[in-house]
This record gives sequence, structure tokens and C-alpha cells, in this order.
Amino acid sequence: DAEIALRQGGTFGQTRNTGLVPLLHIFGEEDLPGPWALSFDLDAAAAPQGRAIDAAARIHYTVQPGSDLFLSLRILDGGADNDEVYSFATVTSVALGWRVRF
Repeated sequence: DAEIALRQGGTFGQTRNTGLVPLLHIFGEEDLPGPWALSFDLDAAAAPQGRAIDAAARIHYTVQPGSDLFLSLRILDGGADNDEVYSFATVTSVALGWRVRF
């Protein structure tokens, strides 16, 4: 579901696009020596009309079984290029977190 709208003074314009976009999902995790591990995940799709990419890489430190701290780098990238819209964006973030599995 996507909507783009612009309002300036008395002028207003918008375009909507609703549809299903299946994304390829890839996940991997690798244990390193000691309490360390690496993981990554990727959700992505590409077409002549645009692309969508959500990728993350994490390093984990196991505190105890089922609980770890992690540092993550995530990149969101995508947009559309068609007759109605040209819009692309890239957002990069870093996160520090605590994961508990039960």
C-alpha cells in the first residue's frame, strides 16, 4: 500500500497504489568461536518499475543460553520509477539490542 501526496497552498495532488509485492527472504546465522555469532537477513524484490531492499547484518554476544546482545547495521533502500512517480530513498541505521528466546 503506497500513497504519495503533496499540498501547497490551495493545490493538492495525490496518487495511490495498492498491490501485493512478494519479497525474497534470505536468513543466515553462523556461530563464531566462544560466545560470538554473526547473522544476516535480506528481504528484496526488483522490477523495471522499482525495487525494495531491507538488509541487516548483526554480531551477537551470548550472555546465557537463549539471551544475547547484538549490534546491527540495517539498510532500507527502494523506490519506484514509472509514468506517475519517481521516488527513491535509502535509510541506514545502527542498533544495539538484547534478544531473548523462550
